[in-house]
Amino acid sequence: MAGSAWAAVAVGWLSPVLILLSIGLLSRSFYVLYVLKRGSRAVKVLTWLSAGFVVCFWTWQLTLRL
Repeated sequence: MAGSAWAAVAVGWLSPVLILLSIGLLSRSFYVLYVLKRGSRAVKVLTWLSAGFVVCFWTWQLTLRL
């Protein structure tokens, strides 16, 4: 019982941290790709796929909370 309560608290605290971390890393990736003009076509595709995956995951998490 105490373990599940701790897990709920940890997930509640960790979720915003992971969201901010993913926003920061994706922002850095897009900055390097489009402002500094580094990276190949494969890196661009992978970055866009990662961004799409993150947005889909956030949407799925929001629908679970509602």
